[in-house]
Amino acid sequence: MARVVEGREVEGCPNDDFVLWHDPKVTTAVVVEVDGGILLGRRAIEPGLGQWCLPGGFVNDDEDPWDAAARECLEEICARVEMTRLIGVYHIAKRTAPSMIGIAYQARLEDGDRPAPGLEMLEVEVFALGSLPPLAFPSHRKVIAEYEGALRAAVTFPAQAEAAVSRRVAAGARRGTRPSRGPGPSRPRHKQ
Repeated sequence: MARVVEGREVEGCPNDDFVLWHDPKVTTAVVVEVDGGILLGRRAIEPGLGQWCLPGGFVNDDEDPWDAAARECLEEICARVEMTRLIGVYHIAKRTAPSMIGIAYQARLEDGDRPAPGLEMLEVEVFALGSLPPLAFPSHRKVIAEYEGALRAAVTFPAQAEAAVSRRVAAGARRGTRPSRGPGPSRPRHKQ
């Protein structure tokens, strides 16, 4: 039965206060830097079968997004990576499925690791930023654009870019946000 809660129409039980909240899924995408380019995989599964994408995937409910990104790289490109920074957090709107929250990271291969296609990839290849193939997902195009923008800013204004990153890290520390590696205290989001 539909009802209005906090100004939104939601599904709820007509016999009690239960509300079915349609929360977004959480995903990761990783820009892996290799030999002056970035690593992409050509998908062996739907959606986007045969198209190129960044390595990444869904975050499990008991998993830190940072760890999920590293796990997905190991599964999809058969390589261990070292995360170097957070690129951004994005809302990925969907019409026929729950929306997603995408968390994008920058990473590099761990010493000695060589990428190879995992079960979900047909092949992996390093591409220069100026010659990327069409990508399967608009969200991955957005992540790469953000990554390129940060690179340009760091080259054009290295001191200012470093200062901006330091300010963001300090602001995050004041708010108590990432880089926590373990599970933190949990709070219920909604009353049921």
